[in-house]
Amino acid sequence: MPVRGVLFDMDGVVVHQRLDFLAIKREIFGNTDGFILERMEGLPAGERLRAEAILERHETAAATTAEPMDGIQPFLAWMEARQLRRGLVTRNSRKSVELVLGRLGLRFDAVVTREDAPPKPAPDPVWLACRRMHVEPSEVVFVGDYEFDMLSGRRAGARTVLLRGATMTESAHADYSVGSLAELRERLEADLARTAGDAASTQGCGSVVPGSLQG
Repeated sequence: MPVRGVLFDMDGVVVHQRLDFLAIKREIFGNTDGFILERMEGLPAGERLRAEAILERHETAAATTAEPMDGIQPFLAWMEARQLRRGLVTRNSRKSVELVLGRLGLRFDAVVTREDAPPKPAPDPVWLACRRMHVEPSEVVFVGDYEFDMLSGRRAGARTVLLRGATMTESAHADYSVGSLAELRERLEADLARTAGDAASTQGCGSVVPGSLQG
């Protein structure tokens, strides 16, 4: 299937944020075990409200100092020129995401946060982003830097690309990995050129030369 859109994880792919997840877990739970959102699901209502407030405070503070990742702005400009749709799928809150995007002037055709769908690694946020972009999951590439991104994209039927970093250099659930967004652009350029070539070849093979069916 031709690529019609790209989905991005936010932290570590679109922006760099200073979120200390160990500190957040210690403040909420008193220890650093497990994953924050999953552990919050099991809390009683009152404790969960307290946990959500703590997490929101940390995310909002990080959003005020977030910076664009290297290469993201040229990559989005290239997508604009190619008329490729763009989506953001994140486990962060809508409030913090809107603050980040507004501060940095970044625009996406679809933004899916933890309030909108079950969070990654569930496939639901990818499906929702695709519906909002009016594309099929098989027509998008999901770019992330963590295993939850790869699992979410793979389960949804999207192609998955791991953006390698200090914390993760490979994934069995990635279709391929890249070291930078510039490298991803080269891969996608090649894919788009190959798709265009295949389409032209198919049209050529299906054409009929006038008189060629006459004996």
